[in-house]
Amino acid sequence: MRYVVFALAMLLSQPASADGEWHEVWSAEGSVIRGWLSSPDGSGPHPAIVMMHSCFGPVDEQDELAEHDRSWTDLLTDAGYVVLVVDSYTPRGAGSLCKERNRPVLARAERPWDAIGGLQFLQERSDVIDDKIALMGWSNGAISLLWTLRNGASASTALEGPDFRTGVAYYPLCNDVVSRLDGYMPRVPILLQIGAVDDWTDPAPCRTLVSDTKSQGGEMELEIYEDAYHLFDAPNMPVRPFMAVNDAQETGLIEIHFGTNETARDRSIRRTIDWLADHLR
Repeated sequence: MRYVVFALAMLLSQPASADGEWHEVWSAEGSVIRGWLSSPDGSGPHPAIVMMHSCFGPVDEQDELAEHDRSWTDLLTDAGYVVLVVDSYTPRGAGSLCKERNRPVLARAERPWDAIGGLQFLQERSDVIDDKIALMGWSNGAISLLWTLRNGASASTALEGPDFRTGVAYYPLCNDVVSRLDGYMPRVPILLQIGAVDDWTDPAPCRTLVSDTKSQGGEMELEIYEDAYHLFDAPNMPVRPFMAVNDAQETGLIEIHFGTNETARDRSIRRTIDWLADHLR
């Protein structure tokens, strides 16, 4: 499967145009949300990916799939995966929550149930291999991934079929689980990827999380990319400052930075495609 990364190289700098459509999805806790479904060529069945968006949400002001999420949907469908982008915000009346401290939708509360709901939606489809589905998440969605895939996760009690096979988390706030849980342990292998100079989600707690998890026999890997900020994998996004909430402060906003690092983006995409191939093929 590693040969696929070479076919993807031409896509890395091109505008995304993911074909797909919105579907009604039931969160595993019972509420109705939605997901953008995109499929590769061929009748399948195919392995699949559930994508969990960041605190910006998965859509732009026109309610169309945001460029970052579109680019990943294109990359993954071209690699042969059915992709479901789970929208946890819009159906609950929320837009971007990056500046909101008291968020109405939480990464560790509602969103793990949404991830399981996305899994179950895909497992009901004839074009999906029900035991070859991965979970991917970015920032707030990556925090949700860590909560979803941990041993003892409340949302996992809703599982009726096979579990996720693996997870890939981009720049999670690892302190969200490190500070709340003793002895974090994932149910499946997880790959974490983060920028070395990320000033929104500090890489240090991720180093601690991975080291502690591996010392207890858990399967977790960490890739840290030099000179890369938050959203380093976004296509064509110059690095710029942004005012956002940070859990290290009780009130107010701090200035952080996000934007593309082409070298880190290219390397992380190749790492992700290889990781998914190793666990889903």
